[in-house]
Amino acid sequence: MNVKLIDQKLVAECLKMPRAIELMKSAYADLTEGNVDSPLRTALVNEGGTVLYKPAYGEGAGIFCVKVVSVFADNVNKGLPVTPGIIVVNSAETGMPLAILEAGYLTALRTGAATGIATKVMAPEDSKVGALFGTGGQSRHQLEAMLCARSFERIYVFSRQEANAIRFCQDNRDIAGDCELIANPDRKVLKECDVITTSTTSPTAVFSDEEISDRVHINAIGSLGAQRTEISAETLLRSDVVVDQRAACLAEAGEICLMRDAGLIDDDYCPVEIGELILGKQCLGERNKPTVFKSVGNAAQDLVCSAEIYRYALDQGLGVDAVL
Repeated sequence: MNVKLIDQKLVAECLKMPRAIELMKSAYADLTEGNVDSPLRTALVNEGGTVLYKPAYGEGAGIFCVKVVSVFADNVNKGLPVTPGIIVVNSAETGMPLAILEAGYLTALRTGAATGIATKVMAPEDSKVGALFGTGGQSRHQLEAMLCARSFERIYVFSRQEANAIRFCQDNRDIAGDCELIANPDRKVLKECDVITTSTTSPTAVFSDEEISDRVHINAIGSLGAQRTEISAETLLRSDVVVDQRAACLAEAGEICLMRDAGLIDDDYCPVEIGELILGKQCLGERNKPTVFKSVGNAAQDLVCSAEIYRYALDQGLGVDAVL
């Protein structure tokens, strides 16, 4: 078997954030239209963390793929990535393995791109002030996606460790451009924010409903698991909630599962999918309440990105060709 090995550096060369946001638009539309076969992921868990197996196939992509990615929060204290992983690509014609891609960087990139398309579709067009909660491995891509989606004048960066927020702002001035990054200000500034993105591992809400404005758009992309939530029930219950995939979020998103377990929503709760907004099948109401985009991640995102990266590497003769 001849397999192309595509490392993190090549993944970053092949796919940039603006293109990744375009790919997320098509991925979510295909997901809603039923053009992608993307079963719910399989999760294996031990006391250290979680390993996830996430397959997908779409005729348009021309490949099968499966991502194996782990989430081990304590890796940060061991000098290791918190979300390492690989993607195995198989031919849609023969089933033969074609490539193995490094998936840690790609996961962070496409997760950021999900925030980018959600912000483009859902946030006020005149958004100028944003906030970002979390300064971990995902956060640079979240910041970049926000900046691609709207012309922010300033973004407040929040971390439980102020030193991390300060360092993040310093390290990411290269992508901020004219946008001012401000570390851990007084939380009263949240009332000013047009967009808030949460990218944390927090088990509980990272801000209270009283702290935010009525017109804010929220991207909630962190806190993996049905028992963890970054957004309070009070905020969710008064917001227009949009998800990446309905079935997955009803099963895996703590923001939804915890409310259902507490009897705050009915068993037939049916949030809108972002693909339905993209396709014009649904629309948001008047901007008199918050909007929330909740993502648990979907292999359809990996599928479109892997297909793009593999074709680029093949066309350019890049990557390492291995015989197994």
